[in-house]
Amino acid sequence: MSRLFLVGAALLGCAGTLEPAPESRRVPGIANSAVAADAGIEVIAVPGAWHGYPPELDDLVTPLLVTVTNSGPRSLELRYEHFALVTPAGVRFAALPPLVVTGVAYSPVELVYPPMGFGLAPYLSPWYPGVSVWGGSFPFRADYYGNCYTACEQFPLPTGDMLQQALPEGVLSPGGRITGFLYFEKLADVRHINLLAELVDPVTAERFGHLDIPFLYDD
Repeated sequence: MSRLFLVGAALLGCAGTLEPAPESRRVPGIANSAVAADAGIEVIAVPGAWHGYPPELDDLVTPLLVTVTNSGPRSLELRYEHFALVTPAGVRFAALPPLVVTGVAYSPVELVYPPMGFGLAPYLSPWYPGVSVWGGSFPFRADYYGNCYTACEQFPLPTGDMLQQALPEGVLSPGGRITGFLYFEKLADVRHINLLAELVDPVTAERFGHLDIPFLYDD
């Protein structure tokens, strides 16, 4: 399957690296994971776990894989608004509903027959990865092609993988467990940041606990 690449807003910057802080409690056997528990609710968070399409998703948002386990006596309301990445100064990066993640991805073309003695037009290089590019002058003819090479083969976000792998909103019953990605606003100008999760009863709307997992961000 062809790789998808982000264009547009994603080109504004490269993704940084999120990792558990030294004081975070780790999960044996799960690399790069951190865990916290309160009131019978456990949340395991794993940064850097996104392997779907588009592969460069973390250039646009901060995907965080979470597993929520309910070992307590009451149901848990799962809503994106109950999760956030928060700095020590109180700057809040919200968890985004997958359907509001915007952007564009495009899919390069894989040549069926490998070329020999061929130099690709430079403006086509993003669409044909691995093909040698002509080193001389080969200008783009905008009067003939129009805006095709900036508009063709584009796919709006969210992709099917983003929706399928997202943590859905709903109610987690006692004894239940669910895994999925949370998509946070892209981080910027931060070093220390915590994943905060509010624990809310779906019937009474009572907040009966909260979780706090420290991370470090290196951009």
